[in-house]
Amino acid sequence: SIMDLGPGNDTAFGTRSDPAIAGFLAPPTSHADYAAVKVLATALGGGMAGRLFTEVRDKQGLAYSTGGAYPSREGPGVLFTQLGTAPANQARAETAMLGELERIRREPLNPAELTRAKGYLLGQFALDRRTNARLSWYDAFFEALGVGPGFAERYVRAVEVVTAEDVQRVARAYLTAPTVVTLGPAAQ
Repeated sequence: SIMDLGPGNDTAFGTRSDPAIAGFLAPPTSHADYAAVKVLATALGGGMAGRLFTEVRDKQGLAYSTGGAYPSREGPGVLFTQLGTAPANQARAETAMLGELERIRREPLNPAELTRAKGYLLGQFALDRRTNARLSWYDAFFEALGVGPGFAERYVRAVEVVTAEDVQRVARAYLTAPTVVTLGPAAQ
């Protein structure tokens, strides 16, 4: 997520960071592609092992922060990726982010990437469901989304069987025609 760190959008290190976000329409939680799109979003922007972090931040040095998400929704959803970058790198960083989105459409995840994405996704889900209060919250949330009781277990099983081909299929289906938003200083 993008943090507003006050005037000038300064990072904690005192450097300006301008965000770029690419968003796509995505299926609702009840859709058969839900688990595969969750793995896709995680492979792109989930933690320090996501492609955006490793490629755009680490290898190319074009971003301070990267991420991606696919929030669970009852109706049509959204999958987005984001990065924060120095104003001087804005255009190159946006191009690199869009390049990684195109790359995942062309090239399937390798086995290590797939294993990491699924492990990260399911690990975060398990960590968030450690208390009775959170278990109850998820039961109510999934009921409100119309996917009913037992969805958490069905979701875990669905993620476990997602293949690299599934991820590439949903990347090709949903990562089309991005809406890109960039923020920066007003033109002088």
